[in-house]
Amino acid sequence: MYRVLIADDDILMREALNVMIAKDSAFKVVHMTGTGEGAVRACKEDVIDIVFMDMLMPGMTGLEASRIIHQSNPEINIYILSAHAANILIRSAAQSQVKDFLEKPITYNFLKKILENYKTEHEDSVQNQLETLASYLRNKNFGDFYGGIAGVIDEIYGIAGEDSVRLIKLFTYLGQNLLDTRSMYGDSGNISELFPINEVLILDRKTSELWLFRVMDFLFQQNSIGRYPLLENIFIYIEKHIKEDITLNSIIENCAISQGYLSRIFREQFQVSVTEYLHMKKMHLAKGYFYFTEDSIGEVAFRLGYSESSYFSRVFKKYENMTVKEYKNKIKK
Repeated sequence: MYRVLIADDDILMREALNVMIAKDSAFKVVHMTGTGEGAVRACKEDVIDIVFMDMLMPGMTGLEASRIIHQSNPEINIYILSAHAANILIRSAAQSQVKDFLEKPITYNFLKKILENYKTEHEDSVQNQLETLASYLRNKNFGDFYGGIAGVIDEIYGIAGEDSVRLIKLFTYLGQNLLDTRSMYGDSGNISELFPINEVLILDRKTSELWLFRVMDFLFQQNSIGRYPLLENIFIYIEKHIKEDITLNSIIENCAISQGYLSRIFREQFQVSVTEYLHMKKMHLAKGYFYFTEDSIGEVAFRLGYSESSYFSRVFKKYENMTVKEYKNKIKK
């Protein structure tokens, strides 16, 4: 649900806008105020998607309030309401800070079009991220997915902000639609049952990344098993021993498969080698340890089957494009 703020010193105008906006269940008016100061405060203290702001109010003007809000929250769409919206000087003065100027009085049909355009723009953004993730699966490119996951997370947070309810809805939507791409194999499953998501898992972008990795890793595995059923035993073995010093040799020795055949079909399905895949899974687990525990680099390396912390650190930097220290500093911010 998109969250709306109405700022207008005319109480009748506030109520009229509130009634019109309430007709679209995708939007909810969460704040109404009669001052520019109140609008700035609401945007600072709460998650707001759209602001309808009267240009002239007692005290701080709508233009000044819009400037302050835009500086702190440039993703908020601000619409200035004025009886002089067509004034070129007024429009040019705040062109970079507001989405548009709306001429009073506002009709329902005009407002409805604005809301529908907003939904289209933002639903397109979500669809773009869904298509990005789906393309990784179609192209069987686990390496590109691993490198691109942070960008997808950033886009989702750009859409939802810090609204935990909306973040959960967006991630649930993405996860379920990704699962549904497997409908050709039978029941696709329920994302809320397979990979429950809650406020703890979306504490910030890093924890959300851990959740999305698990979903996508599962789908990569299931898609490859659909093509080569014998890979199921390979993945069972990997999951069971991923925190040990697992290698390609230990897999082929315990799963009765030739090295050449496994290497060929694995690269076909993931576009990375078995060894690269193992490192990526271990780095995923390492990031979880660094986030949720105070373990040292050496302790995390040992937990994941690396006998030397220096080697673990080199692997981490290779796949994360930053040192362990840089990562730990980043998650503390």
